[in-house]
Amino acid sequence: MIGRPGRLAAVQALLQLHSHRRARLVLDGGYTSVFRGRGTDFEDLREYVPGDSVSDIDWKATARAGKPLVRRYLPEHKNHLLLLVSTGRSMTAVAPDGSSKLELALDVAGIFAHLAVRHRDVVGAVFGDAGGPEALAPRGSRGHVEHLLRRLSDSTIDPDGPESDLPAVLDLAVRARLPHGIVVLITDDAELGAGGGRSLTILHARHQIMVARIADMSPAAAAARDPFDVETGLRVPDEVRWHPKLVAEAATVATARAQAIERALAARGIAHGRVTGRDQLVETLIGLLERHRHAGR
Repeated sequence: MIGRPGRLAAVQALLQLHSHRRARLVLDGGYTSVFRGRGTDFEDLREYVPGDSVSDIDWKATARAGKPLVRRYLPEHKNHLLLLVSTGRSMTAVAPDGSSKLELALDVAGIFAHLAVRHRDVVGAVFGDAGGPEALAPRGSRGHVEHLLRRLSDSTIDPDGPESDLPAVLDLAVRARLPHGIVVLITDDAELGAGGGRSLTILHARHQIMVARIADMSPAAAAARDPFDVETGLRVPDEVRWHPKLVAEAATVATARAQAIERALAARGIAHGRVTGRDQLVETLIGLLERHRHAGR
């Protein structure tokens, strides 16, 4: 979980805890590769990672170090990162590894915000539920990013709160008309709906967009204890939970819902990744960045 004090520092600790140095370099290189172009002022050298341009390799430094090193350049202008986070009571559920879906969503937001700060980019956010979405304008200071992550964390999300409203979050992001940049949509298997689909298409035309989806734990999973439906507040009876036919039918419905969302994203050429827990979080985001890079955007 991203702790209250020093959220960016907590994200750095999370990256160090759950990934080795190579994975962190790949994650950083993947973020860099999302933006087209580069500056002309040399900044420093770092180890080559898959996805880097061969033309950026410093061959003299590589020969001295005995490993491939690439040049990094200061960007000519600040890039924009917009985090779209669908909140609502569905995010009070848990992921397959037992983690809070909200905390995983915050981890994803925190990692991308951390990468943006490292690259001197500006970060904004749109988040909310059926109670109404809100927006935070992009800024580049660490203090702003700390404030943004805290606002996301402090969202009034509880089992008695409003339901999710992903189309409203997407619509507000469209109306904000932000400069071209990276959009990271963080949601679960919420329905796009007709309005949400239109807004997503518009955002995809204006920005480079990726989607990180937070998976739900099955109520029939061995780790699920006294499961209940966060949307209705109804407990799942044991006779239902352990009934083979009902469990199979529930799994079929959940799979069909997830596949429908995946088809909608694939039809638009939008890269997406599915987060199932904290141990696989960094690897999932690396895969998401790689798929986005191969999508040719």
